[in-house]
Amino acid sequence: MLYASKDRTDLSAIGYEDLADPQWKGRICIRSGLHPYNTALIAAYIAHHGEAAAETWLKGVKANLARKPGGGDREVARDILGALCDIGIANSYYVGRMRSGKGGPEQQKWGDAIRVVLPTFQGGGTQVNVSGGAVARHAPNRDAAVQLLDYLVSEAAQKIYATIDFEYPVRADVAADPIIAGFGTLVPDSLPLTEIARHRKVASLLAEKIGFDN
Repeated sequence: MLYASKDRTDLSAIGYEDLADPQWKGRICIRSGLHPYNTALIAAYIAHHGEAAAETWLKGVKANLARKPGGGDREVARDILGALCDIGIANSYYVGRMRSGKGGPEQQKWGDAIRVVLPTFQGGGTQVNVSGGAVARHAPNRDAAVQLLDYLVSEAAQKIYATIDFEYPVRADVAADPIIAGFGTLVPDSLPLTEIARHRKVASLLAEKIGFDN
Protein backbone atom coordinates (compact mmCIF):
# COMPACT_ATOMS: atom_id res chain seq x y z
CA MET A 1 0.00 0.00 0.00
CA LEU A 2 0.98 3.64 -0.20
CA TYR A 3 0.53 6.06 2.66
CA ALA A 4 0.06 9.67 1.55
CA SER A 5 -0.20 12.90 3.50
CA LYS A 6 -3.76 14.17 3.64
CA ASP A 7 -2.49 17.74 3.88
CA ARG A 8 0.27 17.83 1.27
CA THR A 9 -1.00 15.48 -1.46
CA ASP A 10 -4.26 14.81 -3.23
CA LEU A 11 -3.34 11.34 -4.47
CA SER A 12 -6.14 8.95 -5.25
CA ALA A 13 -4.18 6.62 -7.56
CA ILE A 14 -0.54 5.90 -8.37
CA GLY A 15 1.56 3.28 -10.13
CA TYR A 16 4.59 1.66 -8.55
CA GLU A 17 6.51 2.86 -11.60
CA ASP A 18 5.68 6.47 -10.62
CA LEU A 19 7.68 6.24 -7.39
CA ALA A 20 10.84 6.92 -9.41
CA ASP A 21 9.39 10.13 -10.89
CA PRO A 22 11.49 13.19 -9.89
CA GLN A 23 8.31 14.93 -8.65
CA TRP A 24 8.73 12.83 -5.50
CA LYS A 25 12.35 13.85 -4.85
CA GLY A 26 12.90 14.13 -1.10
CA ARG A 27 9.33 13.05 -0.39
CA ILE A 28 9.36 9.24 0.10
CA CYS A 29 9.82 7.21 3.30
CA ILE A 30 10.24 3.44 3.28
CA ARG A 31 11.58 0.47 5.23
CA SER A 32 14.97 -1.03 4.43
CA GLY A 33 15.31 -2.18 0.84
CA LEU A 34 16.47 -5.53 2.23
CA HIS A 35 13.35 -6.07 4.32
CA PRO A 36 11.33 -9.05 3.00
CA TYR A 37 8.38 -6.76 2.22
CA ASN A 38 10.50 -4.65 -0.10
CA THR A 39 12.51 -7.46 -1.66
CA ALA A 40 9.16 -8.99 -2.61
CA LEU A 41 8.13 -5.70 -4.23
CA ILE A 42 11.43 -5.39 -6.09
CA ALA A 43 11.12 -9.02 -7.20
CA ALA A 44 7.64 -8.32 -8.53
CA TYR A 45 8.99 -5.30 -10.41
CA ILE A 46 11.69 -7.50 -11.96
CA ALA A 47 9.05 -10.02 -12.99
CA HIS A 48 6.98 -7.29 -14.64
CA HIS A 49 9.70 -5.21 -16.28
CA GLY A 50 13.01 -7.07 -16.22
CA GLU A 51 16.15 -6.66 -14.12
CA ALA A 52 17.64 -3.71 -16.03
CA ALA A 53 14.44 -1.69 -15.77
CA ALA A 54 14.11 -2.62 -12.09
CA GLU A 55 17.63 -1.30 -11.38
CA THR A 56 16.84 2.01 -13.07
CA TRP A 57 13.57 2.25 -11.15
CA LEU A 58 15.16 1.42 -7.80
CA LYS A 59 17.84 4.06 -8.34
CA GLY A 60 15.04 6.53 -9.05
CA VAL A 61 13.20 5.58 -5.87
CA LYS A 62 16.43 5.92 -3.87
CA ALA A 63 16.96 9.39 -5.33
CA ASN A 64 13.50 10.37 -4.09
CA LEU A 65 13.95 9.27 -0.48
CA ALA A 66 13.42 11.81 2.28
CA ARG A 67 15.49 9.84 4.77
CA LYS A 68 17.62 6.73 5.05
CA PRO A 69 15.43 3.62 4.67
CA GLY A 70 14.58 1.96 7.95
CA GLY A 71 12.11 1.59 10.76
CA GLY A 72 8.71 0.04 10.33
CA ASP A 73 5.48 0.96 8.61
CA ARG A 74 4.14 2.90 11.58
CA GLU A 75 7.28 5.04 11.46
CA VAL A 76 6.43 5.85 7.83
CA ALA A 77 3.06 7.25 9.00
CA ARG A 78 4.74 9.05 11.89
CA ASP A 79 7.21 10.74 9.56
CA ILE A 80 4.43 11.75 7.17
CA LEU A 81 2.60 13.41 10.07
CA GLY A 82 5.87 15.12 11.02
CA ALA A 83 6.27 16.43 7.43
CA LEU A 84 9.56 14.58 6.96
CA CYS A 85 8.05 12.90 3.90
CA ASP A 86 4.82 13.05 1.93
CA ILE A 87 4.32 9.44 0.83
CA GLY A 88 5.59 6.01 1.79
CA ILE A 89 5.29 2.35 0.88
CA ALA A 90 3.87 0.31 3.75
CA ASN A 91 1.32 -2.38 4.66
CA SER A 92 -2.41 -1.94 5.07
CA TYR A 93 -2.91 -3.75 8.36
CA TYR A 94 -0.75 -1.27 10.27
CA VAL A 95 -3.32 1.40 9.42
CA GLY A 96 -5.98 -0.67 11.16
CA ARG A 97 -3.79 -1.03 14.22
CA MET A 98 -3.10 2.72 14.33
CA ARG A 99 -6.57 4.06 13.56
CA SER A 100 -8.32 1.61 15.87
CA GLY A 101 -6.38 2.97 18.81
CA LYS A 102 -4.76 -0.39 19.56
CA GLY A 103 -1.34 1.27 19.40
CA GLY A 104 -2.32 4.11 21.68
CA PRO A 105 -3.39 7.73 21.07
CA GLU A 106 -0.07 8.80 19.54
CA GLN A 107 -0.21 6.11 16.86
CA GLN A 108 -3.86 6.93 16.24
CA LYS A 109 -2.72 10.43 15.23
CA TRP A 110 -0.22 8.89 12.81
CA GLY A 111 -2.90 6.75 11.22
CA ASP A 112 -5.37 9.60 10.96
CA ALA A 113 -2.79 11.79 9.18
CA ILE A 114 -2.51 9.53 6.15
CA ARG A 115 -4.62 8.58 3.17
CA VAL A 116 -4.19 5.02 1.90
CA VAL A 117 -3.82 4.57 -1.85
CA LEU A 118 -3.74 1.17 -3.57
CA PRO A 119 -0.81 1.41 -6.02
CA THR A 120 -0.71 -0.86 -9.06
CA PHE A 121 1.77 -2.10 -11.62
CA GLN A 122 1.26 -1.03 -15.23
CA GLY A 123 -0.99 -3.71 -16.63
CA GLY A 124 -1.28 -5.38 -13.24
CA GLY A 125 -2.63 -4.96 -9.75
CA THR A 126 -1.53 -4.22 -6.21
CA GLN A 127 1.38 -6.10 -4.67
CA VAL A 128 0.15 -8.37 -1.87
CA ASN A 129 2.38 -9.92 0.77
CA VAL A 130 1.11 -13.28 1.93
CA SER A 131 1.86 -15.85 4.60
CA GLY A 132 1.68 -19.51 3.79
CA GLY A 133 1.94 -22.91 5.36
CA ALA A 134 2.93 -26.38 4.25
CA VAL A 135 3.27 -29.87 5.66
CA ALA A 136 6.68 -31.49 5.46
CA ARG A 137 6.71 -34.80 3.59
CA HIS A 138 7.86 -36.73 6.64
CA ALA A 139 5.95 -34.74 9.28
CA PRO A 140 5.30 -37.02 12.27
CA ASN A 141 1.87 -35.49 12.94
CA ARG A 142 0.64 -34.96 9.41
CA ASP A 143 -3.08 -35.26 10.11
CA ALA A 144 -2.95 -32.68 12.90
CA ALA A 145 -0.94 -30.32 10.68
CA VAL A 146 -3.49 -30.61 7.88
CA GLN A 147 -6.28 -29.89 10.37
CA LEU A 148 -4.44 -26.74 11.48
CA LEU A 149 -4.05 -25.53 7.90
CA ASP A 150 -7.71 -26.27 7.21
CA TYR A 151 -8.67 -24.23 10.25
CA LEU A 152 -6.48 -21.26 9.27
CA VAL A 153 -8.41 -20.86 6.01
CA SER A 154 -11.80 -21.50 7.62
CA GLU A 155 -14.45 -18.79 7.92
CA ALA A 156 -13.96 -18.56 11.68
CA ALA A 157 -10.18 -18.11 11.51
CA GLN A 158 -10.34 -15.65 8.64
CA LYS A 159 -12.78 -13.51 10.65
CA ILE A 160 -10.15 -13.40 13.40
CA TYR A 161 -7.46 -12.30 10.94
CA ALA A 162 -9.79 -9.63 9.56
CA THR A 163 -11.09 -8.20 12.84
CA ILE A 164 -8.13 -8.56 15.20
CA ASP A 165 -5.11 -8.18 12.90
CA PHE A 166 -6.79 -6.09 10.17
CA GLU A 167 -5.63 -8.44 7.41
CA TYR A 168 -7.44 -8.82 4.12
CA PRO A 169 -9.23 -12.18 4.46
CA VAL A 170 -8.42 -14.82 1.85
CA ARG A 171 -12.05 -15.91 1.70
CA ALA A 172 -14.59 -14.01 -0.40
CA ASP A 173 -17.32 -14.79 2.13
CA VAL A 174 -15.49 -12.99 4.96
CA ALA A 175 -15.68 -9.20 5.06
CA ALA A 176 -12.66 -7.00 5.70
CA ASP A 177 -12.68 -4.75 8.75
CA PRO A 178 -14.42 -1.43 7.94
CA ILE A 179 -11.13 0.47 8.26
CA ILE A 180 -9.53 -1.75 5.62
CA ALA A 181 -12.65 -1.86 3.44
CA GLY A 182 -12.56 1.93 3.39
CA PHE A 183 -9.42 1.87 1.25
CA GLY A 184 -11.46 0.78 -1.77
CA THR A 185 -11.52 -2.39 -3.83
CA LEU A 186 -8.27 -4.33 -3.73
CA VAL A 187 -7.26 -5.85 -7.05
CA PRO A 188 -4.29 -8.11 -6.24
CA ASP A 189 -1.51 -8.33 -8.78
CA SER A 190 -1.89 -11.51 -10.81
CA LEU A 191 1.77 -12.54 -10.78
CA PRO A 192 2.16 -16.12 -9.53
CA LEU A 193 3.94 -16.24 -6.18
CA THR A 194 6.47 -18.59 -7.73
CA GLU A 195 7.51 -15.77 -10.08
CA ILE A 196 8.11 -13.41 -7.18
CA ALA A 197 10.02 -16.08 -5.27
CA ARG A 198 12.17 -16.77 -8.33
CA HIS A 199 13.43 -13.19 -8.35
CA ARG A 200 13.85 -12.65 -4.58
CA LYS A 201 17.60 -13.29 -4.50
CA VAL A 202 18.26 -11.00 -7.45
CA ALA A 203 16.06 -8.34 -5.81
CA SER A 204 18.16 -8.43 -2.62
CA LEU A 205 21.39 -8.29 -4.60
CA LEU A 206 20.06 -5.36 -6.59
CA ALA A 207 19.21 -3.39 -3.44
CA GLU A 208 22.74 -4.04 -2.18
CA LYS A 209 24.31 -3.18 -5.55
CA ILE A 210 22.84 0.30 -5.70
CA GLY A 211 23.34 0.92 -1.96
CA PHE A 212 19.62 1.49 -1.42
CA ASP A 213 19.95 1.61 2.37
CA ASN A 214 23.07 3.80 2.44
